[in-house]
Amino acid sequence: MPPEGQRRPYLRLALATEPPIVVEGFRALIGLEDDLVLVDLPDSEEGLAAVDVVLYDPTGSVPAGCGPAAPPSAPQLVAFSWTTHEEVVSRARTHGARALLSKELDGARLAASLRSVSAGRLSDFVVTPASDGGPDAGSATRSERGVRLTPREAEILQLITEGFSNEEIAARLYLSINSIKTYIRTAYRKIGVTRRPQAVLWGVHHGFAGQDGVRH
Repeated sequence: MPPEGQRRPYLRLALATEPPIVVEGFRALIGLEDDLVLVDLPDSEEGLAAVDVVLYDPTGSVPAGCGPAAPPSAPQLVAFSWTTHEEVVSRARTHGARALLSKELDGARLAASLRSVSAGRLSDFVVTPASDGGPDAGSATRSERGVRLTPREAEILQLITEGFSNEEIAARLYLSINSIKTYIRTAYRKIGVTRRPQAVLWGVHHGFAGQDGVRH
């Protein structure tokens, strides 16, 4: 912690090659951290001077201007993925990533890990809820295996993921708005989220986007 009365310096974060709805989910996760700032990934390598950490999915390509061949002034590269299998970890290391953070981390643990990466104090290359030794250790509480949604909860979560408002969902399913809110509360509790962008992020990565994808 910084000395009393002194703020931490801002840590400027950028997400690479993520759809807008995933970016909003990430923004919601770090929303209570006053020292973390989400900025747009610059279009040019010169613009990377305004970014401290670039997060990317190692199953894809390395963002331009980052990686093992990047100059010392380049932002720190951090892998950010639902997948932490051995081959993905190996790719992240090859790409020059400083760490691989699981997308299953909650906001507080994600923020703490990013601060540690920035300060060069992160002890483990791979950080997952289990590696934190917390209540999620050894379990997959945010995967399909750990969630038991009712058919109605799953249906409503899919519509939320696709971008429908509560009013639109109520009209579509012929239910009252209060019933919709009740189903949403129980679904959110089961998947471990508290805000709509977080629910959309969870839904996108667990196949709830439907055949037509997410509405923009």
